[in-house]
Amino acid sequence: MSDPEKPVFNHICIEGVIGAGKTSLCRLLAERFSARTICEQVEENPFLSQFYKNKQMYAFQTQLWFLLSRYRQLSEEFIQQDLFHETAIADYMFAKDRIFASVNLDENEMALYNTVAGILEREIPRPDLVIYLQASTDILLKRIENRGRSYENNMDASYIENLNQAYNHFFFHYTGSTVLIINTNDIDFVNNQSDLDEITGQILQTKSGINFYQPLAKDDRLKLAGEEKKRQKI
Repeated sequence: MSDPEKPVFNHICIEGVIGAGKTSLCRLLAERFSARTICEQVEENPFLSQFYKNKQMYAFQTQLWFLLSRYRQLSEEFIQQDLFHETAIADYMFAKDRIFASVNLDENEMALYNTVAGILEREIPRPDLVIYLQASTDILLKRIENRGRSYENNMDASYIENLNQAYNHFFFHYTGSTVLIINTNDIDFVNNQSDLDEITGQILQTKSGINFYQPLAKDDRLKLAGEEKKRQKI
């Protein structure tokens, strides 16, 4: 396979609710575009397992750890290096931390969080492109179950639904970067090369502003593939 055209974006972030496939797509695109990856250190958070057992008690510690960890990692990656001479693809964006904070923190915790986050985010450059992997709550829950992380066992469906709504609201109003919103309900870019090719093509065609990619439903794609095979036999 020949090297594909490079994207015009130097700093790409992939976003989505838990189970959307952010890290998988990050690594696949990095390989495709010969880019470096920046992957979030989720499993290093010492409060995360307790958080899933008791969200109210451990929400603030968990959130503050993520905020500082993301700040430290992006500072090292982007501020100390010349970002604009190579493509970097991250499986998160710094601004996403506020989405989780808005869902998990109470009013007093949120006030303190906003003070700290407001100071830190001034130092972090905005991405050139954000790819938002959208999926239904049912699909996300199936993917979470399939990957089998111990601390995600018995994930609360209402929590994922609340996150899903918060993510949708955030990205349908986000104007800080170019955004490509991809509905991933009916695609499998990990195991299906053509799905990854479609996403790659969409990235290369993305224009400034908000962009949407709605793949055909699985049944429709199978139907088209069948019709194409019939034409080839004629």
